[in-house]
Amino acid sequence: MFSKKISRRSFLKVSAVTTAMAAMGLPAFAAEDTAEENCFQTLNIPRATGSTVDKSVLLDESRLYLITDFGAVSEGDPVQNTKAINAAIQAASEAGGGTVVVPAGDFKSYTIRLQSGVNLRIDANGIIRAARADLYDWYGNQTMVGEGGNYDEPEVNLYAGLQDHGHTYFANSLFYAADKHDIMIYGEGLIDGSYMDDTGTLINVLSGNDPSNPKNRTDRGYSSTWYGNKAIALVRCENVVLDGIRILNGGHFAIIAEGTRNMTVNDLIVDTNRDAYNIDCSQDVTVSNSHFNSLTDDAIVMKASYGAGVFMPTQNVLIEDCVVSGYDAGSVITGACTTDKIVATDACGPTARVKFGTESTCGYHTVTITRVRFERSRGFCMEAVDGSSLTNIVMTDCTMDTVSSSPIFIRVGDRARYPVTGHTTEQAINAANDVRLDNSGWVLPNRAEYQLYPVARYSPSYNKSKTVSIDGVSSFKVVDPANPTRINNANLAEIDGKLYLYRWDDAQHQYVPDMTREISRKDAVYYANATAAKDLASVSNVEISNIRITNVDPRYPILLEGLVDSKVKNVILRNISVQYRGGLSLQEAVEQRQLGTYWVYSQSGSAPTVQKLPWLVNTFFSKCEGLLPRVAWKNGTWVDDPYNVPEMVAEYPEPSILGILPAYGIYARHVEGLVLQNVALNYVIQDKRPAIVLDDVSNADLRTVAAKTALGVKAVVTVTNHYKRHVGNEYVPEEPYFTTTCENLKLGLLSREQVTVDTPAPGTPADSLYGDIRLPIPENGYQFATKTQDYPLPLTVHRPYFSHIGDQTLQLGQTLTLTVSGRNPANGVRTTQPQPAAVIEALDGGLTYGTAGLLPLGASFDAGSHTLTFTPKAKGTYKVTFTLDDDVIPVSKTVKITVV
Repeated sequence: MFSKKISRRSFLKVSAVTTAMAAMGLPAFAAEDTAEENCFQTLNIPRATGSTVDKSVLLDESRLYLITDFGAVSEGDPVQNTKAINAAIQAASEAGGGTVVVPAGDFKSYTIRLQSGVNLRIDANGIIRAARADLYDWYGNQTMVGEGGNYDEPEVNLYAGLQDHGHTYFANSLFYAADKHDIMIYGEGLIDGSYMDDTGTLINVLSGNDPSNPKNRTDRGYSSTWYGNKAIALVRCENVVLDGIRILNGGHFAIIAEGTRNMTVNDLIVDTNRDAYNIDCSQDVTVSNSHFNSLTDDAIVMKASYGAGVFMPTQNVLIEDCVVSGYDAGSVITGACTTDKIVATDACGPTARVKFGTESTCGYHTVTITRVRFERSRGFCMEAVDGSSLTNIVMTDCTMDTVSSSPIFIRVGDRARYPVTGHTTEQAINAANDVRLDNSGWVLPNRAEYQLYPVARYSPSYNKSKTVSIDGVSSFKVVDPANPTRINNANLAEIDGKLYLYRWDDAQHQYVPDMTREISRKDAVYYANATAAKDLASVSNVEISNIRITNVDPRYPILLEGLVDSKVKNVILRNISVQYRGGLSLQEAVEQRQLGTYWVYSQSGSAPTVQKLPWLVNTFFSKCEGLLPRVAWKNGTWVDDPYNVPEMVAEYPEPSILGILPAYGIYARHVEGLVLQNVALNYVIQDKRPAIVLDDVSNADLRTVAAKTALGVKAVVTVTNHYKRHVGNEYVPEEPYFTTTCENLKLGLLSREQVTVDTPAPGTPADSLYGDIRLPIPENGYQFATKTQDYPLPLTVHRPYFSHIGDQTLQLGQTLTLTVSGRNPANGVRTTQPQPAAVIEALDGGLTYGTAGLLPLGASFDAGSHTLTFTPKAKGTYKVTFTLDDDVIPVSKTVKITVV
């Protein structure tokens, strides 16, 4: 609960934030806020203490086992090396413990099986390199020549289907331990999941993909073949330390800790092709002094899946003094930190964030994140969508720069990925005709060897089969208005012409008709998908403070998104400044356009690859009704309705799921108890949307928010919606509507506009409660005023950048000649054009080169050839800042020149 307390430190922060606001041209806080009124509520949130184990606790070098003494050979046969390394570990284990040593050298290996009480030390210039598997089905349908062996065969996991393959099977990893304790991997060496082939092209051996799923839960975790796809996998382990090592291109997971207790990660560099570090249903964890680079997936991610086969929430996690970044994979370890790849595989910008979710079956509690720097990444992400709670979260004293998604994203959803016992006794992962029509893999067989999870509640299933197109260029599916819902007869017992729900009978160990719960035929649609999660997911008690955020993608505001029946509760955002690039308007929030161009990139020696850049809506996550224009049919015409944002409660919870929102700074919906203390919202290029939109928000204090707004645009819009429905029932015909509104708001001097939504959300099927609902498509008279192929690209979304310019060193008396170059995504060919492969290279057209500040004595810059010439007059270190200008927002790059 809230308490009336504020520290002297927080009072001092007020003046610092006010000064920053003045520097950005923002108004000062409201004069009415007296010292007494400024005593903002705070949350008494317990701080995480983390692990109790570290390197000093497990360090034991009294008995050393050199892998070369057991037959391992640098550049040698990986099958023999695997035997040798595992033999050394086994010898140490049988001797009661010790340390296995990897000396300088490049040792290829398959699965290394860690043992309790045994440490592994990788010395400086020592490399454990992933060996190529003989059976290798690589993503991209490429194959490679094997080296005589394969990784351990994926194990059996009866709870397959309840989470993705990567969180279910672990044995096919480079380092693997299950049910072990007192393990440490440390040293100054490298774990490398990749290699350079004979042409100098980087090849990822540890795959970012997973083997194909098996058919049955009792099968091992593949259907045809398998391969290595994780660097380090730890399952139900205890007392684990990773210290000092470097990991390069670690596959789907560089590190995954599943159901692990008491773990410390310190002083690591993880520079990888997908997830860097997954903390999944694990407890008592400390992560410190480390850099996690993961452009294509998350950097430090807390999950709470069922992969360990136990219901175990993630809790007591302490993350401090770390960097998370989304530079090109492999470029951080080399020090280059290049930025050639613009979006991740999911078409959103570089990922690389600290995140809770998406797998949230078991919940999260008591996590503290402090002094973390986000660089070229998505923002801080909290997701509770599977029926459990997310509580007691603190994030403080952090910075974010070049943010490619919502700087802060809090989402409650109702995906309900939660185990539920079915009628069936079959072992198939996707059993047909059972208690779920959607996501049947979450249904467990009714057998003694499985844990029991009887049905607790239900939700509808929708027939999303109607294909529509707004512009004739792109198409997508929405709920069929004529046949919107599906009925699941497996959840309804028909007796004497009447329908009854089932109940679990402990004595018979099966479901039996519940004769006390008769269901009318019209209400049968509510019982299509069963879950054992009795309650909706929830988020509460979150404090985020002392955060400076710069260079944010204008499409994604801070997003606080609860459910109409499970609101986000008790959130404080304190001492936060956010600078967006801006440049959008309510038109984009209305139309939800799909614009794209092609882009060619290469990461740290990998082969050139083409990717599509979405400039507005990203259809990888935004689906179905979320792609419809936000308009309403009124009095025989279409009118803009940008504040009528669909709920999308069961979709994958990425910030881009809701498309372009009608606020540039903060969008908060279904929130109870919100304090924004000393929050500054700003943009570089004028954004014509309101700074803040509040929809179904109560007990909110925004008195010390400063927000830049365009002329004539109010700072805050509050929404009253007369057409809301309960969670999951949004598209059920004849489901009663009710009204949500904003209550008990303290806005100080912020300008306010009140908006009323008086039509159902686009895509809602018509019924007797609102008979004239139409899909906004050309067949119903709706069309864009400007054709998609002619619509201008919003240039503040994807920015030009410099091709790699490294720091320079030269001798006194030498002359440095340095030519810089840049690339401009806006020059790419649009995806709507018929033959994009002809011209897909986005060059530097439209860019003006220059320098900022004074050049060193003896230096000159020619803008036409964009070449620096420098003949230094004295030894020392010099800095030159180059600029790229596309007449939107200049881009800069500083190069250090050392003269010796």
